[in-house]
Amino acid sequence: MTTVIMLFLFPIGILTFFWDKKVYAQGIDTYREFIKKIKNADLSDKEKTLKIDHMFYDNDYKIIHRDETTLEVQKKHFNIGILIMLFGIFNYFGAIAYVAFYKFFLKPRTLKIDINSDDVLTKHLP
Repeated sequence: MTTVIMLFLFPIGILTFFWDKKVYAQGIDTYREFIKKIKNADLSDKEKTLKIDHMFYDNDYKIIHRDETTLEVQKKHFNIGILIMLFGIFNYFGAIAYVAFYKFFLKPRTLKIDINSDDVLTKHLP
């Protein structure tokens, strides 16, 4: 019975992995549009940075660096597709392996925001 479940979970995990990557990219585009909207607002640079800071804080990003016009945030991205694939391959050991990978080995993704730049949001992957 578990072999049948494993056969179905692995392909579902692969599909979910690519779906999650697409949703993550759409989220980055949404952040970029928000930052551009704030950039064109009639506010001081400090107020703009503070509004952007609040938006990232509300989305569980950790603020690493902030000054008058720049902001650097980071967050570990939980990918449910990888969890489902590992669970499909190794059953419960796969779930435990993913939790260990997430906790100890996964590096957070860093986003750098500069409201005075043309490219307001840049990604720096680990």
